[in-house]
Amino acid sequence: MLKKRDPFPVALADERRLDRRRFLKAAGATAVLALGGEWIGQRLSEPGPLEAIHLPDGVELPPGEARTLGSSDDRREILVVRLDPRSVVAFDRRCPHLGCPVLWSAERARFECPCHRAAFDARTGRVLFGPPRRGLTAVRVAAS
Repeated sequence: MLKKRDPFPVALADERRLDRRRFLKAAGATAVLALGGEWIGQRLSEPGPLEAIHLPDGVELPPGEARTLGSSDDRREILVVRLDPRSVVAFDRRCPHLGCPVLWSAERARFECPCHRAAFDARTGRVLFGPPRRGLTAVRVAAS
């Protein structure tokens, strides 16, 4: 006759048996705590909202050209583009999909993310195509 064995016979220090159910509960709780801690850590380390930027004195920005500037908190890069002689736009350079740095395509007059071939409207930052679910974060350009 066969003898019934414990499903997961690991002896603990106090000689209790750890069965499969207890093990899975403990593993699940550990995973939830680890992922929750990671999520909270990311939220706490995320930079705050972007303030308006000023183009530094002496920066020439001809129509159709772009410059990358640092944000006021130096935690982000801002992509500034002069679309025409009277219009300047600025956006956070991070793609909202996975955080890759977006580039300005003067030939196509749009922002592009090289990681997953996404494209964004030059005036609004709205997604034209690609995997991002939201557009680029706009930054107000203050008059100098």
